[in-house]
Amino acid sequence: MQKSRVKRVGALLVGLTLVAAACGSDSSSSSSTEAPAGTDAPAGTDAPAGTDAPTGTDAPTDGGTVQSAPTCTGESDGVLNIATVLPETGNLAFLGPPEFAGVDLAIKDINEAGGAIGADVTIDQGDSGDTSTDIANQTVDRQLAAGADAFIGAASSGVSFTFIDKLVENCKIHFSPANTSPDFTNYADDGLYFRTAPSDVLQGRVLADLMIQEGVTTATFMALQDPYGEGLLKYSTEPFADQGGEVVEQFTYDPQAAEFSAEVDKVVSGDPEALVIIGFEETSKILTSLFEAGFTPASGKKIFLVDGNVGNALGEQLPAGSMEGIQGTLPAAEITSDFQARLLEVDPSLIDFSYGPEAYDAVIIVALAADIAGTDDPAAIAAQINGVTRDGEKCTTYADCKALIDAGTDIDYDGPSGPQTFGPEGEPTEASFKILTYDANNKVEGDVPTEYRFAKI
Repeated sequence: MQKSRVKRVGALLVGLTLVAAACGSDSSSSSSTEAPAGTDAPAGTDAPAGTDAPTGTDAPTDGGTVQSAPTCTGESDGVLNIATVLPETGNLAFLGPPEFAGVDLAIKDINEAGGAIGADVTIDQGDSGDTSTDIANQTVDRQLAAGADAFIGAASSGVSFTFIDKLVENCKIHFSPANTSPDFTNYADDGLYFRTAPSDVLQGRVLADLMIQEGVTTATFMALQDPYGEGLLKYSTEPFADQGGEVVEQFTYDPQAAEFSAEVDKVVSGDPEALVIIGFEETSKILTSLFEAGFTPASGKKIFLVDGNVGNALGEQLPAGSMEGIQGTLPAAEITSDFQARLLEVDPSLIDFSYGPEAYDAVIIVALAADIAGTDDPAAIAAQINGVTRDGEKCTTYADCKALIDAGTDIDYDGPSGPQTFGPEGEPTEASFKILTYDANNKVEGDVPTEYRFAKI
């Protein structure tokens, strides 16, 4: 790909304001960034075979709670049955533990408060694998046969695309805590798909702003070849170029490749000031080869990661100190020490908390929507989900929200993942992002303070 230099364009940037804030023992800062309206989804982003990804997808707009109720008719047995399709195996398995813990904690809180629609919520945990296997569909088939009402997952956008149509056909709720591909925004899901993770329209803007703030003028972007990677590639390269950055190279790669020497050679030969890696577990192999080739933070090169690969699990796979200074973006509100402690009670082995709050909130939101609907019929629940997140009286726990519902009060649930404020598309219209920096021990959220930035459509 030829080098391209784009002059600074200020029309799309709506301001970057840093505000000092207290963050427990860490200092933090926040900024507000608005994504441009009418931003198109990535051209040429293909969903898995047999699944049509929408073209010309516009960024979601905060259009209130208007939402077409599902046209399907769901089944009801009087018990809300939750199924998970989350990564126990595959290239996102490192994200599985906090997500499973978040779901389990939510079920515990719901049932301790008397359950949903007058009965304990049941849980059927299942593995999603990754796009190199058909594990997700096998899991979904089993859970459909067992009578699940709502499916929490997958973590990977590409994996979710492999079974979203099946859930629509069966009139089931599909609710992901971690899908960020913009292709879901206007997908033909009959009003049954939701997510607590924000679209990469927002994350791409935050990442580009971070790079510009860090003084980067030339950068190479590499992304795994799937809807998530290709979408975030588009939504990060464009705002970076719009602010005057030079995109030296941008390319996709096969995440299942045995090695990445060709990709590393391409990066090194382009000699950019910075590299963005939009990937999953294979990032450890890429970084190992980059470091061997001399492309390191110690040599003055800047490296940026994203939600699919940033975390302590990655740092543990690389030589001590080699990650120092590498930064990454992660959709996340500030997790309180209390909520971290509660997740650790569920799973004491947790080393990361990524998407744990989002998984927790997905389950709570479904249960509250079921309480409002008065049934476990997925179609009736889906029609209430967006309203749970906005325009009513604020409440922050299932028990408190349930008491308001029982009193006939409209609610606005804000959980540990922050104020979701869903638009009609069933996804957040605003979100917080962590700016994580690796310290000398290859840890994020360690000795280096965590910044928080706020973005909205």
